[in-house]
Amino acid sequence: MRLKEAGLMVFEHSYRICFPQERVYISRNHQWAFAAWAMGKQSGMLGPQTTLLHVDAHLDDTWDGVVVDGLHEMKRDADFLEVAGRLEIDNFIWAGFAARLIDHIVYVCPKDVDDSDPFDLSDWHLEGEQLKPIKELLADREYTGTRFDNVGQFNDNIHSDRSLEQLLVLPNTVILDLDLDVFTVSQGNPRTLKPEEQIRAELTFLKNLYPYEMITVALSPGFCGGEDNCERVYRLFLDVFDLKLEDGETW
Repeated sequence: MRLKEAGLMVFEHSYRICFPQERVYISRNHQWAFAAWAMGKQSGMLGPQTTLLHVDAHLDDTWDGVVVDGLHEMKRDADFLEVAGRLEIDNFIWAGFAARLIDHIVYVCPKDVDDSDPFDLSDWHLEGEQLKPIKELLADREYTGTRFDNVGQFNDNIHSDRSLEQLLVLPNTVILDLDLDVFTVSQGNPRTLKPEEQIRAELTFLKNLYPYEMITVALSPGFCGGEDNCERVYRLFLDVFDLKLEDGETW
C-alpha cells in the first residue's frame, strides 16, 4: 500500500496485509484468500473440517477453480501463492473445496445480484467432458451449505430457526470470508455505500458472532464504487475489529 498526498489509500493489485496474532488476512483481490486458507490448513490453524462463512456481494462460486494448474500438487507457501495467482476473483471457493481446505459453506450474499441456489447443481451437465472434474469431486464429497440474502436474514435465522452450531456445523473450524463490497447498495451505478451506522452494526455482529479460527478480507475497490468508498469501509473494519494498519505485515 502507498498513500496519496491527501492521505487516501491506493490499493495496488499486489496489496496484501495480515495480522498474524489475530489471524486476519487481507488482500485487494479475493482469490488470495485461497492462499491464506491453504497456509492455515498446513499450519494446523484450521482443523480437519472447516466451514466457510462467505459474506460478499457475489457468490464467487464459478466452478473452474477446480482445474487450475498445480491445485493438487501444492506443498508449501510458495505453491499456495502461485496457485492463488492463477485463480480469479470468482472461482476460488470451488478451488478451496477441491483442495479440501473448506468443507461446508454459508453464503451471505444479496439475491438481487444473483438469486441462484449455489447448492443446486441439477442444471449442471455433469455427464459432459467439461464438468467431469466436478462429477468426480462430488462422487467423493457433497457440496453442502446454506444461502442467506443478507446479514440481517442470517442473524434472524439464528434466533428463529437453526442454532449457530447447526448453521456452522460445529465443531468445524470456521473462517469468516468477508468482501467489503457487501456494504454497498447492490442496485445503482455508481455504487454507493450503505449508511455508516448500518455498516458498523453489521461488522460488529460478524465480529462478535464467533471466535473464528481465521478471517480473510477482500477489499475489492472496483466493486465498492472506487478507492475512496473502499477506504471508508476498510477503516470501519479495522476500527471494529480493533486492528491498526501499522501493526500489519505483508504476506
